[in-house]
Amino acid sequence: MVKTTIDVDDDLWRRFSLLVLRDRGERRKNEVILELLREYVERGGLSDTNQQQLEQIMRLEDEREAFLRMRERLLQDPNYAGKYVAVFKGKIVGCNEVKEELAETVYGRYGYVPIYIDKVAPKERVVEAPSPELVRP
Repeated sequence: MVKTTIDVDDDLWRRFSLLVLRDRGERRKNEVILELLREYVERGGLSDTNQQQLEQIMRLEDEREAFLRMRERLLQDPNYAGKYVAVFKGKIVGCNEVKEELAETVYGRYGYVPIYIDKVAPKERVVEAPSPELVRP
């Protein structure tokens, strides 16, 4: 069993708690959260019946996390900075300026297994700016 912590808006948590208390009685929040998680996983097509797909996604996520841990070091290395790298089993297994060429090379070498490919670049800053509504006369 995994225990985790999530950040939830205070107002949302109070409303959730009140609904659970009203519908199920006290101390049933964990039960409701587990139901919501199961429903979400099943809707996403990753129920227990699709265990192989789930394992592939988890392995790919492990490779992504390895890349994120290495990114700052890779940014300092001129052999990798600005290029695409392939991460397999937590290690860099290829590098190329062209993503498609890198993918072809590493999948040719290792087969079609979870390999994470990403560009070695600083985190991109996402700025959202509301668009003004256009009013037609």
